[in-house]
Amino acid sequence: MKKWTSVLLIALLGLVLFACGETTTTTTTGTDTSATENHDPVTVTYAAWNLGTVDSTNLERLMLQAFSEEYPWITVEVVERPKVPDATGTSEIDQNWNEFLGARAALGILPDVYFTDSTETTIMNNWALDVTAIANADEEFLNISADIRNAASYGGKLMALPYAVYYFGYYINKTIFENANADAPTFDDTFDEFLAKVGDVANQTVTNGTGTAGIVGVNRMLEWYPAQLNENLGWYTYDGEFLHLDSQEFEDTLTLYTSLMQDKTLIYDAMTPDEQMAAFGTTDAWGSSQLAAYWEYTPIIGQMLNYDFDVDFIGTPGTDAAHQIPLVLDLMCISSQTQHPEEAYMLAKWMSFGKDGYLKRLELSATVEGVNALNMTPLQPDTDLLDGFFALYPTFTEFRKVVEYGDYIIEPNKYVPGYIKARWNGDYDATTTLGSMFDQVRNGVVNYADVKTQWNTLANAELTLARTAVFTKLGVLDN
Repeated sequence: MKKWTSVLLIALLGLVLFACGETTTTTTTGTDTSATENHDPVTVTYAAWNLGTVDSTNLERLMLQAFSEEYPWITVEVVERPKVPDATGTSEIDQNWNEFLGARAALGILPDVYFTDSTETTIMNNWALDVTAIANADEEFLNISADIRNAASYGGKLMALPYAVYYFGYYINKTIFENANADAPTFDDTFDEFLAKVGDVANQTVTNGTGTAGIVGVNRMLEWYPAQLNENLGWYTYDGEFLHLDSQEFEDTLTLYTSLMQDKTLIYDAMTPDEQMAAFGTTDAWGSSQLAAYWEYTPIIGQMLNYDFDVDFIGTPGTDAAHQIPLVLDLMCISSQTQHPEEAYMLAKWMSFGKDGYLKRLELSATVEGVNALNMTPLQPDTDLLDGFFALYPTFTEFRKVVEYGDYIIEPNKYVPGYIKARWNGDYDATTTLGSMFDQVRNGVVNYADVKTQWNTLANAELTLARTAVFTKLGVLDN
């Protein structure tokens, strides 16, 4: 189904790409000649970290090929990320993503459409195009939830488009609850109700390997639970401008986490490895159907079809004060160097939020042998798309409630300037990073009351510094 471009074009591209040590894969068709008569031929380049190898059966590459079949005047060329020596020099690994983009940007050959793990990086390096006008003229884009579609908007300039969202929360082994004639946790449960339901089936105190583990993953609570105590807080207490690590909500979450981590009757994480082996006889309690509630996020949802027990996903339980589901957002940029912004936007839309593209994903997922199970829920709240996705996951009735809910907190890693430093890399003092301080506070090594004010001040200083730099770079006012 592929058709290579002309030998001359390949030769010319080879000369350019030899200079930067990279290759491209061309995906195009010429079967519909009538469709090309009204359009000048256009070539759009594409780079993503989820493309697998050239020879693999990969849904993303099939989607690119299908795009060229849908729009036969547009040739799509995949820019393959090069391999570089690892730290030992004995094998090769993928080049760092931003180093890969930077090398191409320096040569003026940034991919027209590319994934980004940091809009701060793309903005500060002048790599991204402001796509506000194109996107706001698109009804399908405007149909996306405002918090998701505007995540990468800075002072009214949209610098990246949503590619996919994945949800954090708890997978539930429904078979355990059915066998115990007990009520399984649901999307609507509060956190207290969730704990009580899991407590009805948990049996972690036995030593003959036949036990049932309760909950895995409470170590993430300090990031998502404060937002269940105050609807004005988001991920890691971020409110859209500042963190609130010195807040009552964060302190209450820390107290709850500390209490849970002392409960070896319910919390798998509270047990030592020896205690876990004695109780469950395995290091994979989930796979052996001995774990009731498993914290993870939804990119792995396809794996859940491989187990011989029924699974659902409930997101994260809330409280009487708030119920906000945490999610991670993947983003893609249109290159500031592109000569074809409209066609680049068409490709980005096809690969992400566009209805036609998502329907093609569903078709390919259902008909092509060897393709991994589709793990991207539709970005548009469209019944046709939702019905198509959940036809692939018929037991996930609670997960559909999560997707249709619409009240989310978005992990800030990729789109909030300064967040990586505020959360991990910034300095608390000469010997301690802000990330290390988080670990010490959570683990009880450092007294929270002694450090909370300074910790919060330093973290917010990193946010303010980076935010100011980004808004200044874009020439917009910081609201």
